[in-house]
Amino acid sequence: MLDVSQIMQNDPHVRLVQKDNFVGWVYRIDYDRALVMTNDLWKSRVLGIPHNSFLVAASFDPDHFDQAPDSEREVVLLRVVKSSPLPQDDDMLAALVDHYQDQDRVFGGRGLDDITRNQMQFGGLECKVLGTFYAVDGQLRLGSDLESFYMAVRLAVYRPRGEALGTIVNYVDPGRLKRAHEEFKRLGVTREISPFEIGTVRYTSTDRMHRGQASELVRVFIQPSDFLARRTAVFGMTRTGKSNMIKQLVSVIKRVADEGGVPIGQLIYDMNGEYANANQQDQGALADIYPDETVRYRMLPAPGFEVLGTNFYEQLEEGFSIIIRELEKGKRLTSDYLQKFAKASLEKPDDPNAISERKRWEVKAAAYRAVLYRAGFAPPSSSYRVKFDANQSIVEAVNQIAGQPFADTRQSGLTLDQAAKWFVAARTANRQSPLMSSSNKPWVEEDLSSILNMLAQKGDNDLYISGYTVLARALDYHTPNRSRELGEEIYDHLVLGRVVILDLSVGGPEVREQIAKDIASDVFHASMGLFVEGKTPPNICIYVEEAHNLIGKGSKLTEAWPRLAKEGAKYRIALVYATQEVSSVHPNILANTENWFVTHLNNEREIDELAKFYDFDDFSRSLMRAQDVGFSRVKTLSGPFVVPVQIDQFDPEAERERAAASKKPAIKE
Repeated sequence: MLDVSQIMQNDPHVRLVQKDNFVGWVYRIDYDRALVMTNDLWKSRVLGIPHNSFLVAASFDPDHFDQAPDSEREVVLLRVVKSSPLPQDDDMLAALVDHYQDQDRVFGGRGLDDITRNQMQFGGLECKVLGTFYAVDGQLRLGSDLESFYMAVRLAVYRPRGEALGTIVNYVDPGRLKRAHEEFKRLGVTREISPFEIGTVRYTSTDRMHRGQASELVRVFIQPSDFLARRTAVFGMTRTGKSNMIKQLVSVIKRVADEGGVPIGQLIYDMNGEYANANQQDQGALADIYPDETVRYRMLPAPGFEVLGTNFYEQLEEGFSIIIRELEKGKRLTSDYLQKFAKASLEKPDDPNAISERKRWEVKAAAYRAVLYRAGFAPPSSSYRVKFDANQSIVEAVNQIAGQPFADTRQSGLTLDQAAKWFVAARTANRQSPLMSSSNKPWVEEDLSSILNMLAQKGDNDLYISGYTVLARALDYHTPNRSRELGEEIYDHLVLGRVVILDLSVGGPEVREQIAKDIASDVFHASMGLFVEGKTPPNICIYVEEAHNLIGKGSKLTEAWPRLAKEGAKYRIALVYATQEVSSVHPNILANTENWFVTHLNNEREIDELAKFYDFDDFSRSLMRAQDVGFSRVKTLSGPFVVPVQIDQFDPEAERERAAASKKPAIKE
């Protein structure tokens, strides 16, 4: 015969009540707050009751749960937020002051009588009601509030430890877990992936007792599904563990990719070079951990790095748009000649049968490359040549003006220096007598005329202009060592599931910010384009430090970074952003952030801003005072409340071994 009592005692919420961890009784309760009476002895037995610690309250005896009325078969989850006075505290305080006034020595003086001493051991705690645990069909459920409360019911209070505490901090609603599995499938992850360890429960900076023994350390896990196509914030002052947290998240996403059998590209904006390069503190770079799956980019050439930048000679339109953007930023587009130059089109004709249009483009492209050369843009090679079509009459007119014969522009082509001289001569020849194409149309059309003026440093009236010298503003964006567009190349790496690290620790801040913005825009629009076409975009996760510089509160939601943060999830783009200032991030982005990792913040303004979200207000004092590295308050999409966690130190060697093992074929039995 089944033992009904034993079955009921095994209900999951009953196991949250540990009789040995009794700490007091609730003496007042409402829907939001509970006041608890406790005692020094009871607190001592459970190794203290730290600030922000979890408590549970229940009216049933866990050994006789079957005897409890149905209305009392629940466990109220509490969080300690501060102390609370007991009604008799004033009398006890007066008695204590009288006692101290009677003392004539520091040690060995007259002690309190037993009755008074016993009374003084009692104190009060104010707790926030986080919710109610109960069981449905043998599954643990947590409601985020109280359904009702009864003043006459005696609620005993316990401090959960060990398994009970692990159940609380790692609780995920069954419905949410089911939706997460379905979402994983939608994102292409077909295999079951277990939650990942991220750290251990830590309530306070002083952790001598509640974490003093290994047995007291309770592991905290995160659901991997919380971070794909989601937004994650990492807040905290410098040197409090933000970078360590980001490395942990990179390894989590990498494990999801390896174990789930789906490529997940990761793009890291490395503002200080700490992810791309090994250093004393970390003793290993991410590139060393995933050597075959990491691609690094840097502003300046360096061994093992691709160069950030655009080859203005090969990516004509992209380079030209950068030049015009820089001229606009420098407020240089006020001159007529620059306005005409900015309107020129370098778009290559798509139709292979449009021979005449293609020839005109080749001429413009050659002249524009000559302008780049004169402006100081390094060519892809010393032997770089340009080729274009010019009929015999044009060639003869140019040779006559130049006073020398040039090589065949179509067959052997011209060096960039020769091209610059050729086109300057062509401009002069055209002003003397308009040059005509083979089809008897003007050879120097409007776009080409504006380019030739830039090259010759002369306006339409032949007066001196700055010409090609103004293009120097864009020199830092150019690299001669690239054959493809930068954004397109990076996106292809991400599609293959690689870790792409952009080392932005060198170079001018304005150039770094603009390149970062351009790449983000390219990634966003590439994925959006696939989505609009009815195709499935790849899974991508983007990490950004110093995020206030990119998605600050003053940013327009139509700009690249805010759009990526706000709409990226729809296109399978996850964003992890880190900053010291909560208040600096765009409020719309904060409102749509699902995961939060918060360490030490050093001023009330940031604390007040954070307190607007979830139950971070409970940790206001702790966040201001505790500066311990890695001591974080964590709220994830699956987690119903904030959990204080000591984040594990990222172990590059362990992750390297795991990554290597994931590549080995399984041994057949």
